[in-house]
Amino acid sequence: MLISNLPARQLVTFLVVALMSIPAAEGVFRLIGDRPSGDLGGLFKPFGNGGYKLAPSVDTEATWAAGLFSVHTDSLGLRCDAARRLAIKSGDRLDALFLGDSQGFGHGVSFEESLAGGVAELALQNGMHFANASVGGHAIGNQLELAHWLHDQHGAHVSNYILLVTPLMVEGVGGYTRASVGGDGRLYEDSNNGWAHLRVWLKTHCVIYDRVRDAAQNAGLFGDLKDDVPSVLRLYGAGESEKSLEAKWVSFLNELAAFAKQQGAGLRIVYVPLTIETDFELIRRNARKARTEADPDLPVRIVSAAAGQVGIPFHDIRPVLQQLRIEGEPLHLKGDFHYDRKLSHACAQDIWNDLKIQLAAPDLSGNKSASKETYGK
Repeated sequence: MLISNLPARQLVTFLVVALMSIPAAEGVFRLIGDRPSGDLGGLFKPFGNGGYKLAPSVDTEATWAAGLFSVHTDSLGLRCDAARRLAIKSGDRLDALFLGDSQGFGHGVSFEESLAGGVAELALQNGMHFANASVGGHAIGNQLELAHWLHDQHGAHVSNYILLVTPLMVEGVGGYTRASVGGDGRLYEDSNNGWAHLRVWLKTHCVIYDRVRDAAQNAGLFGDLKDDVPSVLRLYGAGESEKSLEAKWVSFLNELAAFAKQQGAGLRIVYVPLTIETDFELIRRNARKARTEADPDLPVRIVSAAAGQVGIPFHDIRPVLQQLRIEGEPLHLKGDFHYDRKLSHACAQDIWNDLKIQLAAPDLSGNKSASKETYGK
């Protein structure tokens, strides 16, 4: 590198100037209105068997490369809008409850810009109440545990459960995510990791840290997301066999269907793909280099086959992604696999179009209510 070739005196001068410029740059950023990221402080609390959930009544935010977004939760710790029009409390009746992971949660976007939040807003316009129990990083075991808690401990009356299934959930069926929740309400793989806490301090106290990080990410200096070969290939063919995963899914869906039936609730599955499924050639080439095969249809084939065996209605939003890809849209957030605002909005509209006829069907009294018979009971 150029710096390593500098004489000692010049190197010291360079470092001194660089260090002196940091406070000046920080001051300039703050003068133009920039503030450090809240980094989603206080968002999580311990829950279950070493797991976690969203903490109740939280108002927090973060600034990432894709911009500022906020997160708000209700008194039970479910994500909702800032005005809490869609908040729920113990004993509430819901037309539908979303279950899912970070894609269902809406990682990197505000509630109304997220997939599940967008559907909930459309439902509200039609006099229906949807809520979202999805939590980033949750495996299916965590979500089922949370659904039981809402029903058993807080008397939530849910007419329909909507499971938002991602490729990661397909591959990890039967799993349960454990994490350490720090005193600051953030998740840590190791709560004693000093570097992790230092990074959080820098992000929440120094504007310049966030700006340099975001600039590097926007410039593509952190590499191509598609090159994360081991984890990606595992989702599309290098992991457990298709037959084995399908059998596990049939077992899980029977358990989830029994839980819903016990309440007189319906159940529906929506497949939520990774955006790389619309442009898969690089993944195939990487798979061949690793002497394996990659099939973009594998996750959806597994979960749709299992849903068919159990008799659960299934909806696939891949056509929405494919259409926006044709139109040249980026689809995901900068440096992140999660859906951007435009794609989330389009998927929300597509899911709502699939749901609204069944959910708006009048019952015998003439009132609008969720139709259990047409919704997968």
